[in-house]
Amino acid sequence: MADSRKPSPSPLSRREREIMDIVYSRGRATAAEIHQALVEPPSYSAVRALLRILEDKGQLQHVQEGQRYIFTPTLAREEARRSALRHVVE
Repeated sequence: MADSRKPSPSPLSRREREIMDIVYSRGRATAAEIHQALVEPPSYSAVRALLRILEDKGQLQHVQEGQRYIFTPTLAREEARRSALRHVVE
């Protein structure tokens, strides 16, 4: 479900950044695809929890296709980079 939440200025954890890199590289991904692509992945449940956190932070959104959720970034990759750099500078 898409909504109008803005990305949070709070920094992302290492694992959150890794998940975002996977979603950006694929354009869209399921939790299972993300879990499979992670290096030394945590449990599947932990990945789902991280995806929920990233949605709460406004970094991801999802749509339901059948029984699965498809996650997509809310910002273009370049815009997200600029926002992260702005946060570091501030």
